[in-house]
Amino acid sequence: MKLQKWMLALLCCGGASLAAADVKTATDKGDPRAAALMAEAAKTRYTWSPDVTAVSGKFSCDMDGKAVSGTFRSTLHQRGGFKIDATGDAEILKELKDHIGSLISHRTAPSPGKQQAATPPATIVVEDDAHGPLIMIVGDPMNSTQRVKDGKMVQVNRQMGGKRFTIDVTEFEKSADGRYYPSAFTVTWWEASTGKKVEKQAYSTQGFHTTSGQLFPQAEKVVSEKDGKTSTLAIHYSDIKFDMAPQSAERK
Repeated sequence: MKLQKWMLALLCCGGASLAAADVKTATDKGDPRAAALMAEAAKTRYTWSPDVTAVSGKFSCDMDGKAVSGTFRSTLHQRGGFKIDATGDAEILKELKDHIGSLISHRTAPSPGKQQAATPPATIVVEDDAHGPLIMIVGDPMNSTQRVKDGKMVQVNRQMGGKRFTIDVTEFEKSADGRYYPSAFTVTWWEASTGKKVEKQAYSTQGFHTTSGQLFPQAEKVVSEKDGKTSTLAIHYSDIKFDMAPQSAERK
């Protein structure tokens, strides 16, 4: 379950053959349609309100028959602000810290007042009405490509450390304000040099808490396949609380 450190987008790497008639040549400046698709996907991606300053809760989990429970708290935008209070198997605790930490980082909005990074140039290299056009980030050192369909990022492909991975999002939870939380997705890893499949994880969310207007999973499951073995991590969350900035409370 190494995937927690990267995260959330999608791609299509190993499987699709590209028909010559459908492949376009990338340009250094990218093209407006690709930029518009990427901007729309960024706009519809679910994050918590910028007014959220911290999130906390309780968890109980089972990993291959070993149980652990405890609490967590994360002060957002603070180095070292994420803490877990639990005892048990060291391997499970590491997986939990990676997983919950990644969940929080991917739902955290940019710091209020922070200047948004410029969108890198992109170009559409494969047209695909069924799965969404394949969009390449021009000059990206990780050879990143992604697919956007119906305004949502549904696939990300990337190369890291001698491996290539593809994230395929298969289900979304729509928030009250019309944004989308990826609720089921797979991550598949291949050796970049040989194309050999080495690992796969399937992530799913079972229900959501709505607290202070924010979404947080009720339960999650991660099924990992590696070296012919399967491992399952199941987590349940409760007592979820969001701390809001004082000005947010005053506006209410």
